[in-house]
Amino acid sequence: MRYEYRKVFEITYSQADRWLALDLVNATSIVQEMNTEYFKTFKCDNISCKERDNALWVITKTRLHFVKTPTWGDVISGVSGSIKTHGYKTEIDTAFTCGPSLSFVARQELFVIDATTREPRRIDTIGYPADMEYVPETVPLRFFRIKEELGEQDLVYTDHFRLSDIDYSNHVNNVVYVRYVLNALNPSFFESRRIVDFEIQYRHECYEGHELSVYRRDLDENIMDIQIRSDGNIAIDVRIVHESC
Repeated sequence: MRYEYRKVFEITYSQADRWLALDLVNATSIVQEMNTEYFKTFKCDNISCKERDNALWVITKTRLHFVKTPTWGDVISGVSGSIKTHGYKTEIDTAFTCGPSLSFVARQELFVIDATTREPRRIDTIGYPADMEYVPETVPLRFFRIKEELGEQDLVYTDHFRLSDIDYSNHVNNVVYVRYVLNALNPSFFESRRIVDFEIQYRHECYEGHELSVYRRDLDENIMDIQIRSDGNIAIDVRIVHESC
């Protein structure tokens, strides 16, 4: 059976940045909302999985590819579907169009973990549909191999995670990290550059009160890597591909 979820969004003023474009935090939030609702259509969202199977989904990778970033007042139509599932993980394709044109696409990789032990669980141990029919990729996207070792010379700032950063899984919410990433940039970047690809890879769970350090390195004029470390671990790796506006 083919499972898909569709929703229409109007970009609100509060979702736009100072240049009235959909900001990266809210773009990531919309993707997460789409995929959460998608899993709800076949009762495999985190609330259902935890209550029924004592399991939780965790996002391990998210990549967003922007063709044309929507702006305040634009109406975008989104559609989410699974493109493949294997063993412990699944990949979701979410595409957004503005009118007849493609606006941006997201690719997410998710794993299942046991809610008690936090150890990986096979997808066939939860109520995931055995008859899942996969959808084709909107555009071919592959996750980056991010292997840069960022050092103290790349440190931008330090902070700590707060109560408002924590979600239902009792760890820092995936979208929250994006806000800390953006704080490593400055307004001049967004005045002259446009993000084409944004990928975040989640390495280690973080919790309320943990200190964090944010590092940034420009690999060349169009690519930068950002890393957040916390509690002695690499929490996330990020790659941003950008071009002139």
